[in-house]
Amino acid sequence: MTATLDSKLEPLDVANPGTDDQQFTSVTTIIGALDKPALVYWSAEMAAKAAVQVAGTLAARVAEEGPEAVIKWLRDAQFRRPKGQRSAAELGTAVHGACEEYALTGQRPEVDDEVRPFLDRFDAWLQLWQPSYEAVETTVYSRTYGYAGTLDAIAVIDGQRLLVDYKSSKKSKDNQGKDTTPYPEVGLQLAAYRHAELAATWRPRRYEKFRRRYYLLGADEREMSLPVPEVDGAVAIHLTPEHCDAYPVRCDQAVFEAFLFCLEAFRWQSELSKTVIGAPLVREGA
Repeated sequence: MTATLDSKLEPLDVANPGTDDQQFTSVTTIIGALDKPALVYWSAEMAAKAAVQVAGTLAARVAEEGPEAVIKWLRDAQFRRPKGQRSAAELGTAVHGACEEYALTGQRPEVDDEVRPFLDRFDAWLQLWQPSYEAVETTVYSRTYGYAGTLDAIAVIDGQRLLVDYKSSKKSKDNQGKDTTPYPEVGLQLAAYRHAELAATWRPRRYEKFRRRYYLLGADEREMSLPVPEVDGAVAIHLTPEHCDAYPVRCDQAVFEAFLFCLEAFRWQSELSKTVIGAPLVREGA
């Protein structure tokens, strides 16, 4: 069974690859090899906020539970969230899903109070720009370089066919009071999608190993694939509760080459680095 690229084909998570499957490293897994100082700062901020919230009882907790337990509790503050609220990743998934459903069907989906402000801003943006969507949630593969990923959309906006990536943030303003914007790494992501060769017309399969994501491709699926459509460029649609803006994103050959350096950095971390250090030298007879 085949499908056109304007159908939403969410990847299917499987336990293991088949014996004849080719494995393609996820684009987001590859980009994860980059240092992310903003995440380090955010993690430290979450731990600091947790310490301030329990400042009055912190010494008592250390005495009762022990320093190691309290340190672990503070360290893991980044993984906790207020009861009834989604994590940032969960909220992003919900926002993306609502935007994709709206773009694909033209019918505004019912969402909860946490997602509704994002969808309101996206709705206003749609009414202003009137994009024409040609592909939604499409997985693309590079057989040349061995990577794959799922792009959010391809749409014609103001007469140009563009790759589209949704980026959501709970924060509408940064610490300087300026509007938040997408991170530059989105350029690497979109360049990888743009320069891939094959697009899935089936529900793609993927699996995780050691917290790394891989896409799978079998012989029959290769026969069903379509070429990745040519595009004029790319935009990142940045969504917050207060604004929705489309930012042009470079995804040309120079940015793609930067992505390939990230690919090599990932291979160093995950493969080559494990072969560098040999067994210790042993002097015979010692």
